[in-house]
Formats: sequence, structure tokens, C-alpha cells
Amino acid sequence: MKSEVLGRAIAEVNRDRILELASELIMIPSVTGEERKVADRAAELLERMGVLARKVGEAERPIVLGDLNKNSKPLIALNGHLDTVPIADSRAWKTNPFEPVFDSGLLYGRGASDMKASCAVIMHVLEILQKHQDSLKGGVQAQLVPDEEKGGKFGTLLLIDLMRRGELPMPDYAIIGEKSNLKIRISERGSCRVNIRFVGRATHTAYARVEGVNTIALASKAVLALEKPLERWDPYIGYPVISVNAIKAGSAINQVPDECVISIDRRTVRGETKESVLGEIKEAIDKAINADGNGRYEMEPVESFTPANYTSPDSRLVKAFQDAVPKIVGHAPEFFVEWAGGTDGRHYREVGVETVGFGPKGEHAHGPNEFVDVNSLEVQAKVYLSTIFRILN
Repeated sequence: MKSEVLGRAIAEVNRDRILELASELIMIPSVTGEERKVADRAAELLERMGVLARKVGEAERPIVLGDLNKNSKPLIALNGHLDTVPIADSRAWKTNPFEPVFDSGLLYGRGASDMKASCAVIMHVLEILQKHQDSLKGGVQAQLVPDEEKGGKFGTLLLIDLMRRGELPMPDYAIIGEKSNLKIRISERGSCRVNIRFVGRATHTAYARVEGVNTIALASKAVLALEKPLERWDPYIGYPVISVNAIKAGSAINQVPDECVISIDRRTVRGETKESVLGEIKEAIDKAINADGNGRYEMEPVESFTPANYTSPDSRLVKAFQDAVPKIVGHAPEFFVEWAGGTDGRHYREVGVETVGFGPKGEHAHGPNEFVDVNSLEVQAKVYLSTIFRILN
């Protein structure tokens, strides 16, 4: 019986419907902080599907929840974010970023890949499941959130806070729809962000060689020492990453600067700690600048540290995905071990919720001519349905 219902549900996946929903969302600009209009539209679309929809959180930046079998357990959350980054240079786009264009199997527009098209998949999955919810032994909740691009304080973190206070149920499983090229993402890099302040001696340019200690020169040596591939390997994440992303120094063209500050973003893998990361940074800088005897610097308090996060490949949710993927995709499941940023999945893992990222193929997120592969959206929807039926039956 379960296989018959699942078969009918999968047969109802409609690529054109996903394309329609994704286009509706892309057409509404929703830079982080300005998500209300797209959230209102998403809630309206869910209600038209017959899904129980509501908004929680900040009135101007609402979280949209769509519930099937509300208050039932176990509960699976399908989480996606509706906010986007701004358009850096509209002239670099071949199309209007807010007028979605479908061409040669690809959907172009701001948020197409990151991640409005995946939100459309989540909505379409609930649209299908609401016809079959009596066959589910548990609940499914769509979570369309704001603020992911800036950390999630008004989105998924706020949801989890409401859950901890007992105002909303905590999901037993969370599925994150961020791009993963139809691979199973069970782990994400953490982050350590720190500023290094180099201290030198100011003087007139004329005396630069005799009494000045130029902190830009010191910082340059450190940057060159830090900007390199890191060799530690994690089989579920890949390599860690370090990048010096900001530098501030100098106040006058004719004065040797006595201070220079660099900002480091170091992405971590499992097993790395704040102490181990800072120790490696210090060792590299010491080796780079101490040779001339003038090098002095201070490591400012760490701005933020989050460890790498991980869901066991032996967990029930991961096993369900591994069972579902080959039946839909036609080949053995693969883990997503590629260069990628963090997602809201880390917040759920931090509170002990089994979490898997699984999303479509696409390119140019945060840049011009962003697109998503529409066929991969159809596959994503079918894998979601198959996974949900495996968990809730």
C-alpha cells in the first residue's frame, strides 16, 4: 500500500509547476531584511494549495510555516530561505535578475539557485503530500525563512528559539534544500573569524628606510604565508579553507603606517578547535615576519567561532536518503564533498536534530546570471517524497 501511494505521489511531480512557483518567488525582490512581500506571496500560494499556512516571527520579516498533520510525530521539517543577496552590478547580467528566464533547461534569476527554486520544490512537495497525508504516520512542515544570508537570527535561529520555549514543536528530522548537486550533504565547515593587528613605527616617508616600521609590509608577508591551500582532509566535508578578506591601514600618503589590521575567515573541518586554528595562524605569521626582528602583532579576540557540524551517515534520515536516491536518480548515492558555504542546517545540528542537505544543480549564486537546472528540481522533489515516505511509514 505504501509503495502504491508513493508511486502516485511521485507521478504527480510536475516540472512545469515547480518552474511556475519558482518564477513567482524570483519575481519578488527579497534582499535580506526586505523579505515580507515574498513571504506573503509564499503563504498565499500554500493556502491556495490547501496547505495550512501561518506566519510567525517579525511582522516585517515573517517566517512562513506550512503544516501537514500538524502536531503529529515524528516531524520532518523542509527548510529553505527566501532572502537573497543584493545585485552587485546589473550590467553584468544577461537578463533582468527579477524577470525569470527559462532557457535550455535552466532558470535564470536572482535566487534561482540560492535558493528560491528549492523553496518552490518544498511548496510543491507539500502540495502533493496534502492529498496523501492520511498515509503518513507523522507530520511534515515547510519552513520558508528570512535572514539566512546574514546568519539566521530572524529566521531559523528564531524558529529554534520558539521551539525551545515550547511555542513550536522541535522537528525530529530537518531537510535543507540548499544546492548540493543532488548529492547528500551530511556535514558543513565551521568558521573562525579573527583580526590580526600589526604594530610598527610611524615616520615620514623620507625616513622609511632608517626609522620606520611599515605595518603594511609586515601584514603583506603574513598574508602571503596564510593564503595557501590547507592539507587536512575530511571525508564528509573536504578541505578546510583560509582567506584574508579585509585589510585596513594608513591615513596619509606621506606617512609610514604604524598599524595595519587584517581580517581572516578560516573555515574549519571536524576535529579542529579554536585553539588549534589560532595556533596554526600564529605559527605561520611568526615564521613570516620575525626574520627581520621588527615584527610585532596582536591577535584580537575572536569575532566568532563555530565548529564544523555533522550528521552521522548511520542516522535514520541519511539512510532514508541513501535508499531513495538510487531509485530516483538511477545511480548509487554520493555524499556532497565540495566547496560550499554554510547553511541553516548547522543550527539544527547544534540542537541535536538529524539534518541532511539535499538540493538541485545550479551556478553563480551571489553573482550575475545565477541559474538553476530545472530537471534537477524535479529529481529533488521526487527524492524528498521518497525519503518522507520512508521515514513516516
